[in-house]
Amino acid sequence: MGFFEIMTKHRQSIYFLQEHLHRQVVHGGIGNIDAEKVLLSKGYQPLSFPCMDDFSLPAKWKRCWFLLVTWLTLPAGAWVVFQLPLYPRMSLWLLRLLARRKSIKLIGFIADIDGLKDGDEGLLQREQQMLRKFSAFIVHNQAMENWLRGFMPASKIEQIEFFDFLTTPVHRERHSGYEVVFAGNLAKSQFLLQLGELQNQQPPVRFVLYGAGMEQVAHWPPNVEYKGVYDPYQLPHALEGVYGLVWDGDSIDGCAGSLGHYMAYISHHKLSLYLVAGLPIITAKKAASAALVEKYGIGYAVDSLHEIATLISQTDAATYQRMVQNTRALAVKITQGKCLGDALDRLMDSF
Repeated sequence: MGFFEIMTKHRQSIYFLQEHLHRQVVHGGIGNIDAEKVLLSKGYQPLSFPCMDDFSLPAKWKRCWFLLVTWLTLPAGAWVVFQLPLYPRMSLWLLRLLARRKSIKLIGFIADIDGLKDGDEGLLQREQQMLRKFSAFIVHNQAMENWLRGFMPASKIEQIEFFDFLTTPVHRERHSGYEVVFAGNLAKSQFLLQLGELQNQQPPVRFVLYGAGMEQVAHWPPNVEYKGVYDPYQLPHALEGVYGLVWDGDSIDGCAGSLGHYMAYISHHKLSLYLVAGLPIITAKKAASAALVEKYGIGYAVDSLHEIATLISQTDAATYQRMVQNTRALAVKITQGKCLGDALDRLMDSF
């Protein structure tokens, strides 16, 4: 059933809390911005607190007035989508107040779970308590759905699998080789500092890095090349390499540290970046992305980055081109906003 048929069936007003479209980002946050663009394209009406960057007393009163008016006047039967986690205090108050109105359905689009990401059990418990206020959820993948059902087993849940990335798919020819791309917020990816341990591998693998956060590294080892920072929407066209690496944590051996552990639950935005660029994926076997890589035939999952050289050397040209071709349809879906858009349609049709 299409979106307009769904809306005719339900005859409900649809809204979302708009918090991200005004932001200028270099890395991180593009997924949140594009999600709001998708929501607007689907006809969801934005709820946006005024003067969010103004902390003067008049601005605070305006936000309080907006909070009160929205709570009291939002029509019965409305749907409201929140991207999670919520940080501004007023956004949290809006969630709490709307949760008291049983006629309103609250949909939580879980972009991140900070308690899992930071390894903070107290924060995780507070996040779980907040999640109980929602009627339904959109999550990354099956692993995140399984986690959520562990304490909310009866919830309605849909998956995006991949984050939408509203740019243009790259149609560059890719050929098998030994260049592995890693792009994103380099500062949080401490395993990058260990890449020099792989420089004596045979055949030699070269790592090509894009992004900010490692300015303190004066000299990278010979097997690492740093390409700098690009506009996020132009980055897919700039990526030079053969595979895209989805990896995180403190070690090149397995998923170490809280960020490495977090890989077991999320679909990284860089996964979408690489697919849009037409790059097959290399990720960790313990990552939630590994199931998607296998499902769609778009790359490999490994236990350690020490395995990459042998794995690539065993990949013939036909196998590599088949993986590249499998990225194409996914890239179209991702760049047209259909990951979140279709999940919303399925969720609304389930009520």
